[in-house]
Parts: sequence; C-alpha cells; structure tokens
Amino acid sequence: MIYKLSNEAGKEAIEKEFGIPFRYPNLYRPNPIINGFHEINLSVVPMEKPNEITFAIWGLMPQDFKEDWHNFQDNANTLNVQLEELENVAWMQESFKKRRCLIIVTGFYTHLLENGNTYSYHIYRPSEKPFYLAGTYNMLHDGFLCTAVMVTKTDPFVSSYHNISNLAPVIVSKEQAATWLNQNATTDELKQIVRDPHKIALEAERLDNRFFLKNLAPSQQIESLLMESQQ
Repeated sequence: MIYKLSNEAGKEAIEKEFGIPFRYPNLYRPNPIINGFHEINLSVVPMEKPNEITFAIWGLMPQDFKEDWHNFQDNANTLNVQLEELENVAWMQESFKKRRCLIIVTGFYTHLLENGNTYSYHIYRPSEKPFYLAGTYNMLHDGFLCTAVMVTKTDPFVSSYHNISNLAPVIVSKEQAATWLNQNATTDELKQIVRDPHKIALEAERLDNRFFLKNLAPSQQIESLLMESQQ
C-alpha cells in the first residue's frame, strides 16, 4: 500500500502539462510530502468535470457520508483501494462505474525491508514532471469530494524499492486519461488500464531516515536530506 505521495509541481507547470486549469487556482499549494494519515486534499480531475482540476479529500467515503473523515478512516482505511474491492464492496461499486478520477502527483514514496532495516525511496519521473494516478471518488453530504488511490500488483521496477507490500499505485498515461474518465468506457477497457498500465519512465531516490520526521519540510531541507543520503 502507498500512504504518502508528493506533488511539488507549481500550478502553472501542472496546467501546462495536462492542458487543463485549476477550478480554484488560489487554493493550490505544492506539497513535497502528502501524508494520507492526516486529513489532506489531493488535486484531481473528476469524471463529471474532466476539463478542470479540483480538490478531493484523500480517503474514500460513501456517497453522501455525513460524519467526519476521522470517524470513517479510523474504522476503514480507504486511502488505497484495489479493483476487487471496487467490484465487490457494495458502496464502492458505483464509485468505480460512475466516479473515476485522475490524481495528480509528482511522485510517491515506497519502503524496502532489507537486513532487518527499512529504507524509504521517492519514485518520480526523470523529468520531475507531474503524472496521473488512477482514482475513484464520491461526493460527501457537504459537497466536498473524497478519493482513493487505486493500487495493483507492483511491477519489477517498483518492487525493487517496495517490498513492505506488493501493491503500488496505478499510473495512468496521458494517452489513457480520456478512456479512464470516459463514462462510456467498457469494464474490460478499465480493467486493462488497472492490470496492465502503460509504462512511463521512473526513477527512485533513496531518502535519509529523517526525511519523514516532519510532515511538511522546506524545499531546502528536503534537498539537503537527499544530498546527505547519497554520501
């Protein structure tokens, strides 16, 4: 499972990369460590409005849910969801069929267990440009969106840096994005994206153990830690 993401791209860089604007541009802030265990928003492109980027709380909850995020996530961790859950859990089924989204990130964090120790890595594109992850979403009683990152079996590259679990996010290429958001997409087309996603070039950077001591760290501090971890 993946519980930490990164989105360090600026608003203009995101809009240029995907060719769509933010609905609320003044609310966007780059975030090097998006910690899913805190109530936090992700930048998403939803099916209902595929020509704009909006925000959704990370952690899928039932449609029209009225209680607080913590009330639900304390009982059911839905930061990540698998295809099998979306097909078989009653309240998730409509989300997969009618409310898919694309989650914008510049990377995600993995953890490798080796010789009795854990090591953390940042997985990102060599260009450091943002990319899409597959997600589903619901709308809460107050009108806010909530979302989950879809995960599937790790590929050989990611599994080299992530063996605490065998699941990693489903990356959606820009060529597949329209299909993922298409309300007329067939189940077979959607399953193909999840189970055999297009490969994009990725790099892995090992992090200093102090990297996650703070949920949000200044960019200069992050760069310092990355440099120290390579020495």
